[in-house]
Amino acid sequence: MVKISLRGKCKHVLLTTSNGVPARCVVKVELDHDIPLTYDLYDIGLFVPTEFGTLLEVGLPVTVTLEQNGN
Repeated sequence: MVKISLRGKCKHVLLTTSNGVPARCVVKVELDHDIPLTYDLYDIGLFVPTEFGTLLEVGLPVTVTLEQNGN
């Protein structure tokens, strides 16, 4: 089993639509770093259901956890 937890700040939440109907949110997170970056400001972007994306506020801390079970 692998579990990765990333901390950062919510930088952008964008509601996307499909044929005029809310479909999902794009959430962009700038991760906390101890070293200088050589790539774009937003480190990760996630597509999440609108019910989850609308709960997030830009500028507040976010923790993203990725978990994989090899069963």
